[in-house]
Amino acid sequence: MEDSKLPDEMIMEIMSWAQLKTLDTLRCTSRYFNTLANESLVLDSNTERNNMVSGFLIQNPRRTYLYVNEFAPSPKSKSLDVSFLQDNARILATSEQGMMVYMTIDPTNNRRYSYYVCKPATKQILALPCPKGNHTVEKVAIVVMGSKPLHYKIIRFSQHNIYCSICCSCLRRWRKFYSWYGCDIFDSLMGKWRSLEHIKLADLVHFTNSQLITVSGSIYMLLSNNDVLKFNAYTEKWKVFPSPIPYDESKFLNPPIELVKCGVRLGLAYKPIRANGVWEIWVHTLDERREKQDVAVETKSEFESLKALHGPDTSVTVKDRTLVFYKYKEHGNNMMSKVVLNDSPYRIFSFRSDFEPLDLVRPEGNQS
Repeated sequence: MEDSKLPDEMIMEIMSWAQLKTLDTLRCTSRYFNTLANESLVLDSNTERNNMVSGFLIQNPRRTYLYVNEFAPSPKSKSLDVSFLQDNARILATSEQGMMVYMTIDPTNNRRYSYYVCKPATKQILALPCPKGNHTVEKVAIVVMGSKPLHYKIIRFSQHNIYCSICCSCLRRWRKFYSWYGCDIFDSLMGKWRSLEHIKLADLVHFTNSQLITVSGSIYMLLSNNDVLKFNAYTEKWKVFPSPIPYDESKFLNPPIELVKCGVRLGLAYKPIRANGVWEIWVHTLDERREKQDVAVETKSEFESLKALHGPDTSVTVKDRTLVFYKYKEHGNNMMSKVVLNDSPYRIFSFRSDFEPLDLVRPEGNQS
């Protein structure tokens, strides 16, 4: 595909008119097309020309088991009505194909909960069977594997008890703690959940509150020692690799770090101490090395924090109840738009969707 005689500008113009399914198919054909499809010119034009929405779903806990869900559109996008969701709908994950996973908890019995997959743009909702166990849900991701037929996987990571090994020998007592995480997968073609072997992290290492990032079918999560856990949704294998930002155990507070999506690659945003609001961006290369971007992201005040990148050159920051989009690669940080929310965002989820209905029916014989 890289040998195409068409200039990049013409290919990008064609992509900007393509429907969402077609654009996602082109992304899968080669790295070359994948890179072009993630250029801001293609993303912005495609959103405008194909009646699509893009931006962030915002979630705020209002009271116990009650949530306020909002949508913050990107500068070129229309808004999206999410008021049809139940008041106790807790968003768990979204995909760039317009799908969302959420759960509801019975306020009278917190052991009774339900899972749903949904396409907010068309208000389609499908109830899912519940995974076994009543563990604390830590992270959830949804990865779309194919469109004809619709095939997706929902991956749920839940925290189990921290086990303690005690060995008494020669009046010596030794004790070591591990963080164990269960991994359950719902496969839409099978219509049921299944459990993988537990994920065991190193001594006293655990998941953080940083955003979960999905890139090319792999799920990335930041760990408490600044390492990154990678889970491949296709092979269902996981591994841990170090980040370029060392963790200092002697410090009570380490500099803030966020995982971000840099086009088709994983990025790590890091705000050094005394950096005056400047965030460094480290990009994870194809050979799993890290390289620092030449252009940094700048926040206007110490109370404004970087939360995501929208496309290859737009940063998304949060300050109080405001979500702000900046163009950070052109002539400094130019504000493109801002969205005032009902409350300070607790979690934000990147979202992009068309208005074409999905076939959310599970295969016959696999109903629960």
